[in-house]
Amino acid sequence: MIPKQDSSPVFFFPDVNDYKRLRDLLHQAGFLDAGVLQTLGLTDLPSVENDHPLLLDRTGSGSPLHTLIRLFLMELEVEAAILRQAIRPMTIESWQQAGLIRRHGEKVSAAVKLLPFQNLVLAFDLPAMLRSGQRQQYVMGIGGSTITLANLTIRKHSRQTLDLGCGCGVHAFLAAPHSDRTVAVDINPRALRLAEFNAGLNNIANLDCRQGNFFDPVAHEKFDLIISNPPFVISPETRFIYRDGGMEADSVCRQIVHEAPRLLNQGGFCQILCNWAQKNGEYWQKEMEEWFEGSGCDVWVMRSESLSAAAYASKWIRHTELDDRDMDFPHRFHHWMAYYEKLGIESFGAGLITMRKADKQKNWFRADESPANMLGQCGASVEQGFLLRDFLETVGDDDALLNTSLRHSPDLRLEQQFEPSGQGWKVKSSLIHLTKGLAYKGNSDTVIANLMIHCDGRKKLRNLVKDMAAAMGTSAPQVTPFACQLIRKLIEQGFLLPAEQKMK
Repeated sequence: MIPKQDSSPVFFFPDVNDYKRLRDLLHQAGFLDAGVLQTLGLTDLPSVENDHPLLLDRTGSGSPLHTLIRLFLMELEVEAAILRQAIRPMTIESWQQAGLIRRHGEKVSAAVKLLPFQNLVLAFDLPAMLRSGQRQQYVMGIGGSTITLANLTIRKHSRQTLDLGCGCGVHAFLAAPHSDRTVAVDINPRALRLAEFNAGLNNIANLDCRQGNFFDPVAHEKFDLIISNPPFVISPETRFIYRDGGMEADSVCRQIVHEAPRLLNQGGFCQILCNWAQKNGEYWQKEMEEWFEGSGCDVWVMRSESLSAAAYASKWIRHTELDDRDMDFPHRFHHWMAYYEKLGIESFGAGLITMRKADKQKNWFRADESPANMLGQCGASVEQGFLLRDFLETVGDDDALLNTSLRHSPDLRLEQQFEPSGQGWKVKSSLIHLTKGLAYKGNSDTVIANLMIHCDGRKKLRNLVKDMAAAMGTSAPQVTPFACQLIRKLIEQGFLLPAEQKMK
């Protein structure tokens, strides 16, 4: 156990069998993703409101499931007698001792959030803690960044996986089924206590929780996968462990990408959600590339967002202060903006950094915009993206590319919109897109669409480009430079795949 270092609960059942009792109780009540969503009529759980009249109406039966939803998801007080009936054979006293609930006479309230997520049930801190004296130790639950990283994580077998800055442990738990061993590290002792509690609740046996800063607790170990959703917010404050890294600008993320390679096995991946300062947003890729010089890793950065300094400051101040009426928002905002001005920061980028350990003479670096849509689990698409970029490294000149054969993705789709004209229906627009994973999309005319559909794995690109040129009424040498440039982009985004290379 992580030693208790503050006045918060230990999040621990003295009777080890109580973890299984609680797990069985929640399952029997239907307190899992599907059951709760169906009961509430919602599409996702993190957005459950506390006092929505419709939700109150849908949870008013007094059943164990309705009682648990009101207590842990809607954060409402419930009658102690009703809860006692709902959680038999467990007792209110054992839940109170473990730090799950608080007793107020004949009423009971939640002391933590308890949320079903991807077949797990996770305990983490209530938002109200952000306005308490313990706010620095606040342990974040399931937010947008959690879901993004969970969906983008590469899910292949790992001998040892590290969740750096684990919080309540969610990424370590999601990695546990495809890892022989998982290690969860966090500097916040409260986070480690919650992670250990959640591991017991979800019967995660191959997990080792360790307290410490950055990679200190695992300095002499190697991993096939490192995952991190660190305190990446760039701020002049150190008010929240989960948000503020306490280092200048984007130094927290820079330190992670600097230190991670020495802990990776050959072929191992490190995936980090990151915010970075952009001193010249027009050249953000060049600024990012400098982070990885000499890393011994191939690197792919996907930028999902870019915000001005003012928009960024406003977003993150309101993230924690929205309901705090005593907050001097203008004063705090000007403090943040003065900090950015001093550092010469114009704007901020946000996205996913994926590094793959690859000792070779020259590593590649790619940085581009994320697709607008990411459909379902995208880890296989991320891994495929590395294979596609490896392939592109082998066909550096157009002649080499033209001598290859490609096949179109089975997930490729073409949609056309027509408009009436004097000659009948006229194509107004053509859109190509992928139907799962990293669902890139883009405009495509009929000529390019036909080129893609004729990529069947048998024909050389050289012959297909000749056919394309003939359809356009021009010569192959005229269209080859443009065609090769476009084909490289189609390969990079997964529309076209190397014929002889096994893709994910």
